[in-house]
Amino acid sequence: MHPTPPLIAALLIAACAGERPPTPPAGAHALAALDLTALRLLPAVAVAAPPVTADAVPAFDRPFADLAPGTSASIGTTRDGYLVGGVPLPTSGPLAARPLSVRRDAVYATPTLVRALGRAAERVDRAWPGSVLWAGDASAAGGGDLPGHASHNSGRDVDLAFYRRGADGRLADIPTLTAFGGDLRAAAGLRFDAARNWALVAALLEDPEVEVQWIFVASYLRDAMLDEARATAARPELIEQASQVLAQPSDSSPHAEHFHVRIYCGAEERLAGCLDARPFHPWAHRRDADLDRFVDGLLPFLDHGWSDELEWAITRLVRMNATSASDRLRRLTSDPDPRVAALATDAVDFLTGRRTPAAWARWRAPEGVLED
Repeated sequence: MHPTPPLIAALLIAACAGERPPTPPAGAHALAALDLTALRLLPAVAVAAPPVTADAVPAFDRPFADLAPGTSASIGTTRDGYLVGGVPLPTSGPLAARPLSVRRDAVYATPTLVRALGRAAERVDRAWPGSVLWAGDASAAGGGDLPGHASHNSGRDVDLAFYRRGADGRLADIPTLTAFGGDLRAAAGLRFDAARNWALVAALLEDPEVEVQWIFVASYLRDAMLDEARATAARPELIEQASQVLAQPSDSSPHAEHFHVRIYCGAEERLAGCLDARPFHPWAHRRDADLDRFVDGLLPFLDHGWSDELEWAITRLVRMNATSASDRLRRLTSDPDPRVAALATDAVDFLTGRRTPAAWARWRAPEGVLED
């Protein structure tokens, strides 16, 4: 059971009661204090990527002012988005950032992802003392494009070195990535530690704070971990989840030297404009009903708002890919305020797939799997 967040409930009550929104404070974006910023709306019905045009609206590109102070959020997609309030991975302990990634300044992620990685690494270390989970590239401090990656833009992706053993059977966790072959062996006698790597996967899938969408890894390493899961009598439901989450990418390297973990957007992040790509695993919380209620509660602001409130509401609807709002937004394309009219026109064109202002690309709902 996932209750509607209090801020959403407050908005719905006000909207259903027909109340006019309060006058915005001078110099502030309308209703910014509500910070209704995060829940991807209905990505499955979002239009296919329309052609990009040059008439960008800069405010859509990096709307930091719309987020409450201290907020951390993954914004947009893993390919075109960015990261607000990211935190760095630790550099020592059971979870440690690889020195190369530290030098690249590519060790930032959402706090929820960093906490989940820490819990998983500690769980493995408790079972096998001395284990170290070396984390590679996550995201840059503010997100955005990261050299060498097609994704890793918004703090929800991280590369992880495998747990390894030496030729003598001892733990051999080093920050250098090593590629393993079908025999589960690598150079210098290193062996893929199926037991510890499966324990890591299980810990991430069972974590209460995150929902894992993908763990990209070579198919034969995936098979070795699933064999380990069955041999150790893991729960059938957990094995089924792992069989769907563990996958070899189809359009990048096979990932024979590291895991690539991706988590879904958090509930509050979706209100800020975090966007997931398909697939949505059966156990993942979609919260479609909550999202529909939120948008229904937001629509009355289009009829009763001041200009700043209208701009705020239009922006939120676009960030959530609220295609169902297109007809209501059309009424504002002839608004007496030219800024509102222009923004509404762009929003309608965007949500109906006619065109994408250049700075709005990150708000397009992904069409499919976004890999490495």
